[in-house]
Amino acid sequence: MAMGKLTYLAIIISIIVIASLVWVNFPSIFPPSIKEMRNTFTASVTTPRVNAYGVNSTSFNLSFSIKVRIPDYSGRVLLATGVIPLGANPCTYLPPSFSPNITPQAVYSGFSSKTFVVMLLNSTVYTENKTFIVSLDAVSTPNDNWVFLSQGFNLKETPVVWIMVFEDHHVYRIGVIEFERVGEGLLYMPKIERC
Repeated sequence: MAMGKLTYLAIIISIIVIASLVWVNFPSIFPPSIKEMRNTFTASVTTPRVNAYGVNSTSFNLSFSIKVRIPDYSGRVLLATGVIPLGANPCTYLPPSFSPNITPQAVYSGFSSKTFVVMLLNSTVYTENKTFIVSLDAVSTPNDNWVFLSQGFNLKETPVVWIMVFEDHHVYRIGVIEFERVGEGLLYMPKIERC
């Protein structure tokens, strides 16, 4: 009788040890939650380049490369560019270029065969405290992959990038990159917002 209990105990311990090894060595089997993704993603952004265009140089173009890494996530990352008015909260403001029936002024290039543009039409995007109904074009790229983006803007606007994931048939925005103007010149620096 005691031998049977020891065998049963040994089997349970073995299962726990094997499950622990699987968890440590293959964390992507158990994908992170949206909250974990929001708290742990990192974004690398090259120094943005600004070019003026137009006769009076009131219109500009911001171009940069970006790589988003979400630990233990095997899905795709969606990136969408837009603009918001100066001083607007990037976490709560819906960029006008994301509004229905308006295509954002964005150029996507430097794509690999694994990176492509997707269109969301009147789709619900969930955030930590808010939902948005949007129509937008977004770059769909593998996790931890560099992508080149470009966005048109004027000096009364702030360029932004929405960082989103598609999980359980829903789109979740886990963060926003806001390009803040530094000084009076045309130097812009990226600022990551987790929202």
